[in-house]
Amino acid sequence: MIEVEVNLPELSSEYPVATEQIQKFQEQGHILLRGVVSQAEIDAYRPYILKAIERNLEENHAIEKLVKGNQENWIYIDNLWRLDDIARRFILASRFGQIAAELLGVDAVRLFRDQTYFKKPGGTDTPWHQDGYFMPLDTEKIITMWLPLVEVTPEMAPMSFVTGSHQGAKYLGTSTPQPAKMQEFAESIIQRGYEITSYGTFAAGDVTFHSGWTLHSAPSNKSDRNREVLVIVYYADGARIAQPKKLDSQAPLQERFAEQMRQQTLNSCFPGLQPGDLAVTPMNPLIYRKNT
Repeated sequence: MIEVEVNLPELSSEYPVATEQIQKFQEQGHILLRGVVSQAEIDAYRPYILKAIERNLEENHAIEKLVKGNQENWIYIDNLWRLDDIARRFILASRFGQIAAELLGVDAVRLFRDQTYFKKPGGTDTPWHQDGYFMPLDTEKIITMWLPLVEVTPEMAPMSFVTGSHQGAKYLGTSTPQPAKMQEFAESIIQRGYEITSYGTFAAGDVTFHSGWTLHSAPSNKSDRNREVLVIVYYADGARIAQPKKLDSQAPLQERFAEQMRQQTLNSCFPGLQPGDLAVTPMNPLIYRKNT
């Protein structure tokens, strides 16, 4: 990790989350919060984050090989917080953890991982999926923050969410990234009684939070600008590593792929841990704990 002394905003002040917003998140499985990071804070950190990404473009990660992000006009780096001191300050900000904990209704959260999801112009679709299906934890208390470092217009591939799809933490299916297949999947979800929500234009520093079991996707970037987004995933402190699913050779391909992803994620995010272990390693720092 490159360490430098730079005077930057602390990002330790709390963001007020109303009771109504917490209820809305828990009912819908997603929420948009405006101005979580101010433009001044974005302006202070963004140049250093971009430099950190540029220095680490050659990093190879198991998940990247599976999703093939860089081959589809994406810039994808896993756990940038481990690679750069200033990125670490931003990604491990207690403000973000405070919001995550309040929305989840827990006292403390740990970092699962961070990821850069920069889509270049023409960057391809992100298929419909549920993060929790691929995570090796025994808790449903998982939440993802989607944070744009630049303005994101509807042409720049903002996220869409299936409202209420997190209820019951059940697998509802996954699409492939081809536009026709994504549209077909969306239509099938609507036919099942769900509603799809998009939030339109984001200012830099506006964020969405979604449950680990909320179906979501993003289209291709049809603009001439990079969609610069950081994704940070949190889980409730106290979670443990889940037992692996026992699959035979006749198991569906999708389930075998999901179990492969869980194992890859276990190795990369919880190195050295076994099923039943408390989900705590140096890769999972405590981000926020409520003062009691």
